[in-house]
Amino acid sequence: MFIKDRTFKVVNIAYIILTSLLGMLLIYGIINTMVSLKYETEKEIMDLHTNPASDYIRQTLEVSCEFLAYVLFNILYLLLMGHAKIRNTRQ
Repeated sequence: MFIKDRTFKVVNIAYIILTSLLGMLLIYGIINTMVSLKYETEKEIMDLHTNPASDYIRQTLEVSCEFLAYVLFNILYLLLMGHAKIRNTRQ
C-alpha cells in the first residue's frame, strides 16, 4: 500500500511539473508568434520581398501542435489515474 501511495505522489508531482512546463511553453509560443508578426509587418514595409503571412501561419501551426500535445498529455494522465483508482477500489 505504501508503494502505491508513494508512486501516486511521484506521478502527481511529475504531472504538475510537466503541465507547468508545457503551459509556459505554450504561453511563450503564443507571445512569440504575436511579437514576430508585429516585427515582420514592420519589416515588410521596408523590404517588399518578405512574406510574413507564411511565417505567421507556420508559427501558429507549431503552437497548435504544442497545444494538442498538452491536451493529449492531460487526457492520458486522467485516463491512467482514473483506471488506477478504479482498480484500487476493487481490491
